[in-house]
Amino acid sequence: MLTTLLLLALAGQQTEPTPPPAKEKKICRAQETTGSRLAAKRVCKTQAEWDEIAANARNTVEDSATRMNTNNGR
Repeated sequence: MLTTLLLLALAGQQTEPTPPPAKEKKICRAQETTGSRLAAKRVCKTQAEWDEIAANARNTVEDSATRMNTNNGR
């Protein structure tokens, strides 16, 4: 019993603290304003955020194409 308590106490002391999560690297892109060649805005996001934006854009295009095909096929 005493041995078990000592082992548990030692096991609790030997755990290393977990390091804080690493910050994700930001990726910056220039977004041009429609109708102007000079006005460009710099937007910085993580790779996960850029991937989500691309997936949303793809879904929007696919949904629009599906609706167009459905409405034209009446």
